[in-house]
Amino acid sequence: MSILLHRYTRVMIQGITGQMGRFSARDLIRYGTQVVAGVVPGRGGQDVEGIPVFSSPRETVEQAKVDATLVYVQPAGIMGAAIEAIEQGVKLIVATADEVPVRDCIEIRAAAKANGADFVGPNSPGIISPGQAKMGFMPSFCYRRGHVGVISRSGSLSYETCQRLTRAGIGQSTVIGIGGDPVKGTNAAEALALFHADPDTSAILFLGEIGGVEERAVAEYAVRADAKPVAALIVGRTAPPGKQMGHAAALVGSAADTPEAKGRVMRDAGVFLATGLIDIVANVHAAVSARAQRHPEFSDGERSNE
Repeated sequence: MSILLHRYTRVMIQGITGQMGRFSARDLIRYGTQVVAGVVPGRGGQDVEGIPVFSSPRETVEQAKVDATLVYVQPAGIMGAAIEAIEQGVKLIVATADEVPVRDCIEIRAAAKANGADFVGPNSPGIISPGQAKMGFMPSFCYRRGHVGVISRSGSLSYETCQRLTRAGIGQSTVIGIGGDPVKGTNAAEALALFHADPDTSAILFLGEIGGVEERAVAEYAVRADAKPVAALIVGRTAPPGKQMGHAAALVGSAADTPEAKGRVMRDAGVFLATGLIDIVANVHAAVSARAQRHPEFSDGERSNE
């Protein structure tokens, strides 16, 4: 597998006996993810879809040797569940819930960094390496294996965009939902660094929106002489200033937060910036072609078709 998921092979689901936990257990196993355990306090000894349930992350790590966790608990319990897993040596934590307190996100992120772990989320559909494994609730049919790394602040936008790429024959190496909250477990700059180091990724697509500073990090990366080609789309052009639009960080608080301002910065950095979904495929094609000119091994755009 490529980026992030390739290092993790044994997954547990915290909250596996809940509705989302049960759904994900079936969905992830069907997709090829190796789900080996579930965790629910007080439910040890049960099983879900043939998966053994333990009462604590400590017990799970000791007996099932897990190295990644998908957290499906209520927002107020995310911090405790995530940090308990991190302290037991789990190296990838994916938390999908929204409305997680900002301070809790700061604490989880700090704990992950201190323990050499990766944290994806919150307010995120998760992460998927198409055709290989996934940790999250994204619709699997939208994706196909390939060489474009996708970073998205919006879950639904990533589904729609990746389905368009897939129908056009453009596969994805990994798709990371970094989430729309002000504090992210993995931010745009960190996701870009992972894709930059990933030999299976030839070009990068960033799906952004109003508010926040993530798009500036994309521009700062794209202008580098050694950067992989970057395509992007920024949504929220009709959002009124001062009004929060869905995500906690989707707010035009200043002129720099607008799609127009972010677009100028990105275009100046050489990003292939789409004006909307209608031309996103063309812009990703342009990014892939730019990479192929420098690296002929990616000239077919899709090693996954071989």
